[in-house]
Amino acid sequence: MSQKPEPIAIVGAGGIFPDAVTPARFWENLVARRCAAKEVPAGRWAISADAAFDPAKGAADKVYSKKACFVSDFVFDPSGLALDAEWALSLDPAFHLALHAARTAMAAAKLSSADKARTGVVLGQLVLPTDGAAAWSREQLLPAFERGALGLTPRQPSSRVNPANRYVAGLPGGVLTKAFGLGGGSWTLDAACASSLYALKFAMEELRAGRADAMLAGGMARPQSLYTQMGFAQLRALSPSGIPSPFDAAADGLVVGEGAGLFVLKRLSDAQRDGDRIRGVLTGGGLSNDVGGSLLAPNTVGQLRAMRAAYQESGLSPSQIDFIECHATGTPTGDPIEIASLKALWGERGWTKGQCALGSVKSNIGHLLTAAGSAGLMKVLLAFENETLPPNANFREANPSAGLADSPFHVQTEAAPWIKRDAKTPRRAALSAFGFGGINAHLIVEEAPERRKAGSKSSQSVRRSNPSSVPVAIVGMDARFGVLNNLRSYQEAVLGGVEQE
Repeated sequence: MSQKPEPIAIVGAGGIFPDAVTPARFWENLVARRCAAKEVPAGRWAISADAAFDPAKGAADKVYSKKACFVSDFVFDPSGLALDAEWALSLDPAFHLALHAARTAMAAAKLSSADKARTGVVLGQLVLPTDGAAAWSREQLLPAFERGALGLTPRQPSSRVNPANRYVAGLPGGVLTKAFGLGGGSWTLDAACASSLYALKFAMEELRAGRADAMLAGGMARPQSLYTQMGFAQLRALSPSGIPSPFDAAADGLVVGEGAGLFVLKRLSDAQRDGDRIRGVLTGGGLSNDVGGSLLAPNTVGQLRAMRAAYQESGLSPSQIDFIECHATGTPTGDPIEIASLKALWGERGWTKGQCALGSVKSNIGHLLTAAGSAGLMKVLLAFENETLPPNANFREANPSAGLADSPFHVQTEAAPWIKRDAKTPRRAALSAFGFGGINAHLIVEEAPERRKAGSKSSQSVRRSNPSSVPVAIVGMDARFGVLNNLRSYQEAVLGGVEQE
């Protein structure tokens, strides 16, 4: 029988979300059921909102909603970071959101210089144009276009855009590593809307394998707003009303949001030994792909694979979960499929009607895309600390297609005390995130255990452990390099010394 993987403690958490620069404001908005959706601020889009708008769905190069969820009234402060302040200020706002969230998370974690040397970064990031990348592209391409296509004398840009802003994919993780003096390496990933939970799951495995002693993980998303607004409008996934209404009968699509959420993770035994404030404990995670799924059609089979893997890893059964922070974006088709997946997971017996509360933070702050899972996890951690089940905003009547009436689930409509099952059982929650093409993730998190006395030696043998030395077999090979169309032709060229043109 395989040994149960060590739980992973969350020892630092930081986030910035629409209408919520601080976690305290975020929780206040959640409890009050506030929704951050509003019309785009003047100057945020490259053209005016009126010029971009057309109420007809699918109109070319138009949007049929002017509403989204924005981070406003935020001024980035570069002080205290191991970055040149002027250079940091010239970075795209997406970097600023990630740095702000990471600084809050790092400040809470007890990391020595030795710990930082073995702290890595895994970051979910949306690889789409940002304001900074678009500005740099215009600066580089517009003069050539004016000269070649229009025969005009190219204009000289009034100011130079930091060329680092063109590195939308890989640079954010590297900037975090540099800013906080971390030595465990970094990488970013784009698993679409599942990115944050993917990053957290990969960070958990780095810790369990002994390759790191702490990890900074989570997600960020602040693409060029008009780009995503128009993209979702062309897909006809955008909400015409501009009201994100997960699970509700009136749900008519998603509302795009932006923000960042970062978390510092340690092995639970290390966190207890170090006397960290443990915000929550990750006990299991599952990742999957639909394989045959399409871009916009969710697949129950794929979702179930991720969910079941998480419960198998945690050693829990679904009925032991009190609250599920769903992916639910507010689309009439996607939400019922997610509920169907949960009903299949729980089965037909072993539960009581309505025993598990459901929620979706997208009802408050819209769909944060690659940062959506981080927002959901922050919501759960705050719910643990306040011993309160957080309510869903914009919910009046359940989508009849979801079939919630005779199920283990109910949508939480008001803030309510989160009553523990008994004195020994921790509050537990699950989180789902599903991305384009069927990229699925599911995490299980529970509230912090009572802290053990500082100085526990339970993790001493784990802290500097080496990764497992189990050999890995290569059981399949193929190759294609230019005119070499298969492994055989590559073998003949390389081993036979044949020079290819």
